Amino acid sequence: MRTNRTRWTTMGVAAAATVSLAACSSGGSAAEPDEPAEQAGPVSIEIWGWDAETGEQIVDAFNEAQDDVEAEYVLQASNVATQTNFQNAMEAGSGVPCLVQGFAPLTTMVVNGWAQDITEYVEGSTDLYNEGALAAAQVDGRYYGLPAGSDAQFYMVNQKTFDEYDVEVPTTWDEFVEVGRELKKDGVDITNLAGEDPTPLMHLAQQAGAEWFAIDGDQWVVNFTDERTLAAADVFQQLIDEDMVSNQTYMDRPALYKYFDSGKMASTTTQWWSLTGLQTNMPDSAGDWTAHPIPQFADAAAPVTPGRATASFVPVGCEHPEAVVAFHDWRTTPEAIEAGRNAETGAIGFPTQIPDPSDYVEEVVPEGFFADDQAAADEIVSAQTHVIGKFELGPNYDAWFPELQDQWGKAVAGEITLEEALTAVQEFVASDLENKGISYTVAE
Repeated sequence: MRTNRTRWTTMGVAAAATVSLAACSSGGSAAEPDEPAEQAGPVSIEIWGWDAETGEQIVDAFNEAQDDVEAEYVLQASNVATQTNFQNAMEAGSGVPCLVQGFAPLTTMVVNGWAQDITEYVEGSTDLYNEGALAAAQVDGRYYGLPAGSDAQFYMVNQKTFDEYDVEVPTTWDEFVEVGRELKKDGVDITNLAGEDPTPLMHLAQQAGAEWFAIDGDQWVVNFTDERTLAAADVFQQLIDEDMVSNQTYMDRPALYKYFDSGKMASTTTQWWSLTGLQTNMPDSAGDWTAHPIPQFADAAAPVTPGRATASFVPVGCEHPEAVVAFHDWRTTPEAIEAGRNAETGAIGFPTQIPDPSDYVEEVVPEGFFADDQAAADEIVSAQTHVIGKFELGPNYDAWFPELQDQWGKAVAGEITLEEALTAVQEFVASDLENKGISYTVAE
């Protein structure tokens, strides 16, 4: 192993966050004689997010539902605006909110000294959340984020195409490749890989059990070329080498949907939130699609579903983390979920963070798109019960993800192999961490 023994950021920041929490938290020991009495009336918290459709109405419903916390929703213009405004508030040391919608990987919030350790508050209500949501809120086994619902992937098949060419729905990734070979004989692609979008590789590496970043004592462990990642890469490498996929780009949505709708693409992985757009833009194949569990690796001990989330967090300096957690816990209730219904469209936010979202799934399955709407609904719920939630993105995600995009694009075009692409990304990450003075080890 090669180690860069420069300064370690996360653990020092975590310690600082703990000290800050102890200093500013309203809970804990009794007040000194010369301190003012406890605040009378409700605790006030400010919430930042960019949900212009339902953010304020959810907060208003929370305020109506109880008397202990008074929350104010401060609408931000966008994800980017939230980050800019938040950084400015932290640097100024004033105007810092108590809850911020997640705009970057949770480790970034910890590394930058922005997120409080709220473990003591979250641990009392973990039964309200599924395992994936709890995993997404943790860094190194501690809760620095609020449990975040991950949108689980499931497998969507054009059953008409599968029936026409007499192939079975694959249950493993090995079978998936074999089905791709069979369909290619008739000029049909098993799926689409866009050259600008490496997230399929990230999802498959997550499902395989890879860890591109891990924390070991006082340093990061970087590993983009482990056995599990290469197993995931091999699935796509076979598809690329044998020309079993299309490369339609997301930058030309009309052409992309037209291709999906043609029957020449036999299957894809997707999430619940994509379905309305698919129904709207794929009229010719409506009723031809069926939902299935995502294929598994042959050696998997139990079914797992890819899916990760960007957790919201409680900034260092917020004096009432317990009030924030109370608000977040309330959002798992039927009353809160109903409060999130869009007043104009009637759509409800699918509660991916709770253990059983089956009462709400029919509302997110567009009528007539699947051959069997109820079977599709059942599959979406099942996928949520197996969602992984956590896939560590390290302290410099904003730097390395564009490099992954570039290398993925070259690999999809056949210019390099995926193993070469991953090696190049790992070298980029190591160089970037070294330049930033962050301690790391590259695993062999």
